[in-house]
Amino acid sequence: MSQSRDDWLDAAWRMLGDGGVDAIRVEKLAENMGVTKGSFYWHFKNRRDLIDGLLDRWFSMREELQPEFITNYPSPEERLWKVLERLIIKRSAKGQPAALRLWAQTHEDVAIKIDEADDLRRNIFFEQFCALGFDRDESEIRADIYMAVISAEFLYSGHLSQKDRLAKARKKHDVLVKML
Repeated sequence: MSQSRDDWLDAAWRMLGDGGVDAIRVEKLAENMGVTKGSFYWHFKNRRDLIDGLLDRWFSMREELQPEFITNYPSPEERLWKVLERLIIKRSAKGQPAALRLWAQTHEDVAIKIDEADDLRRNIFFEQFCALGFDRDESEIRADIYMAVISAEFLYSGHLSQKDRLAKARKKHDVLVKML
């Protein structure tokens, strides 16, 4: 049975969530998929190319970077919430983002890619907090805190049901978008 590049990425994404980057092994992936390693090398130069594909997949999940995001969610508060809500519901990521962030601690080129993607997201959050009426300094701080909430959501609440994760996330969101 022939496997596509996306099939390999899907299998590696699951493996990443279960055991981190170190768990991703070409031999184990091939075995789990019921194919030979040759199929892997048809789609990827090496294991690192696969991991780069996982990074690209993760970054492509960031809906707030899509042009229609602003028109789909007209209020800044709703835009912020949709990023967090969709992280929990649509992506239902396990530990993949955390695993990639941990891997970046020892791989500078990966850290640079993640920092660039995070800067784009942080700027969007900053703009939303400014639109909510916060001054520039407070918007910057709230954007950073919102980034931290998103980055740590699975680590704190991943063991909970989706409903409970959403309820906890909503409380954090509500505190961050309100003027004091």
